[in-house]
Amino acid sequence: MTTRYWSPSRTYEFEVKVADRDLTPDLYKLTILTSIDLPYQTFVLEFFLDTNDLILEKIYGQQEIKLTAKLMATAPSIVNDQIDFSLMYLSGDIPLRVQNTIQNQTDIQRSPITITAVSRKSFITMSTYVNDIFTNTTIGDIVSNLVSKAKGELKQDIVGRNTEKLDQVLIPPTTLYQSLKHLNRTFGIFDGWLALWCSHDNKVYLKNLTSKMKSSYLFSVYQFASNIDNEKIIETFDEEVYYTRYDIKTSYTGNTKFAIFAPTMKHIVKPKDKLSNTIEIKLEEFSKTYGLISKRNKIFFDNTAMTTSNRQRIYKDHTGYEANESFINSNMAEEIGDLSVIKVSLERYLKMKNLMNVGEAVTFISKVDDYKDLTGVYILRNSELNFIKAKDWESSAEITLIRTNRIISKS
Repeated sequence: MTTRYWSPSRTYEFEVKVADRDLTPDLYKLTILTSIDLPYQTFVLEFFLDTNDLILEKIYGQQEIKLTAKLMATAPSIVNDQIDFSLMYLSGDIPLRVQNTIQNQTDIQRSPITITAVSRKSFITMSTYVNDIFTNTTIGDIVSNLVSKAKGELKQDIVGRNTEKLDQVLIPPTTLYQSLKHLNRTFGIFDGWLALWCSHDNKVYLKNLTSKMKSSYLFSVYQFASNIDNEKIIETFDEEVYYTRYDIKTSYTGNTKFAIFAPTMKHIVKPKDKLSNTIEIKLEEFSKTYGLISKRNKIFFDNTAMTTSNRQRIYKDHTGYEANESFINSNMAEEIGDLSVIKVSLERYLKMKNLMNVGEAVTFISKVDDYKDLTGVYILRNSELNFIKAKDWESSAEITLIRTNRIISKS
């Protein structure tokens, strides 16, 4: 039998440096926001500092902010994992106190100071201007070429990728991020929802969220009732399982999306060998095929008020590419992928690398009777990691999970 001498609590330690100035003792709160809706991560650092330190040393954004996160092992003073962030100063909320003209050089007046920053490497990569003409090639080759020009490391899903060979593609002068968005709007990179973002280590991710719903999940989240003792179950959890006893926030926008886009949609495109071609889409069936579906794929909307005969929408401004439907599949999948949203609060034993890996499948398992129908697979849309310095760094997270179908029950 093994005797345990310390509690297996995992915590992070942080170091912050600007040029040769170590601000680690002054940092008391850190927030890291990662989202599939943003090209790169955002960081909010909160300090207690003498404002003169920033003014006199001219810390206005021209210098790199180095942030190091160390995941401590269960054994004391042992580092289990380390993440190094290179940050670019965006803005600062710096109060300037009224002071006497003559004051003691040793006077220190500390104030709460908030600095907002972004990942420096990913900002440079996603903001790099690209411009080129491609002939007789595929979307995958174009993406690879553009990311290489911007000196990023490409991480692109293969499943569901548009493999159509394109005669000619013009990429107008714009940033890498906007050029990839342009490709997706015009041709469709995947037959499914494209998630595009760049991580702190300069990896440019293009993920097919539709296919991710059928892949292995990144981690699990359990929701427990607050009036039941679940400690024995919790003791069996590893680092890929989180839990919450908080209420969850949930929303469903089925009627909203079906009212905007209509149950029947007709796309009039212009192939080179004919005057026009009409591609007709039934939104309910489309949602079941290209949406983010977990198990049963019933889509809830008021099909009496919005029938296929009295609600139709015509699209005629997009020329399309021949008879290829990938541009519809990709762009509409994004519109109907987040009909169902749940927001979950987590705390204790949070692993940054997991929670920053947005665009992956996760499972939500509710042990609360009223919410069991919400159980199933979701996509991690965004995560907000919060660390507050007490005796040790205390961690919490707010995560947003999305899918298309509201519930998985038969009803």
